[in-house]
Amino acid sequence: MLDSTEIQTRARTVRNLLRGATTASLATSMAEDATPYVSLVMVATDPAGRPLMLLSDMAVHSRNIARNNNVSLLIAEEPDGRDPLTLSRVSIEGTLGIIEDAKLTERYLRRFPSARGFVGFKDFNLYRMDVRRGHLVAGFGDIHWLDKDDFLLAPGFLDDIDIETDVVDHMNADHPDAVQELCGAEGSGADAFEITGIDREGIDFRSGWTYQRILFDEPVSSANDIRTKIIEMLKIVRN
Repeated sequence: MLDSTEIQTRARTVRNLLRGATTASLATSMAEDATPYVSLVMVATDPAGRPLMLLSDMAVHSRNIARNNNVSLLIAEEPDGRDPLTLSRVSIEGTLGIIEDAKLTERYLRRFPSARGFVGFKDFNLYRMDVRRGHLVAGFGDIHWLDKDDFLLAPGFLDDIDIETDVVDHMNADHPDAVQELCGAEGSGADAFEITGIDREGIDFRSGWTYQRILFDEPVSSANDIRTKIIEMLKIVRN
């Protein structure tokens, strides 16, 4: 039986996989005969860490979800030249449902700007996953089921997504050089990193199809905490 420290370690691994993912394998059941069907989707998260997907009604997986919205989502750590079976991966179980939320849609689009070309089409909808549990494989023999409450992080003050948007817009528009410093980059223009999202545990960045995530040393509890953490991180980078 895992103690609380071990559960927290597993939970952080799951959250890091969810936050760092750009694609995932989505498993649905064929509407006709419940045959398993797996497709590749782009995935972002809401402030709590629940997966977000922008799906077309014309896609097979969307037709399947309309009939049976029980799904599984597989997210794996990028191999980067390593043995994939030695790395962490998680299968998330839950249900997928359409959510009409302009602010969450914008959060998704900051991560995947290429989706702006079709997000307004009537046959595209933003889906959010109502997570039930996760099956984590963190290495050979390191295998655990985790309940959603173990790894989803309550958004707290970021439940008001306007707070996140204000900080993101301010940093990207008024402090682009500082954003590059945080990423250890020297890009500019189209090559520059931008902040795509902030949650209680860290900051997500994007430059083209390159993504980075930087963690805070401890979870933040207010917008002022975010600003303080950014200043502290910049001091470390500049020293």
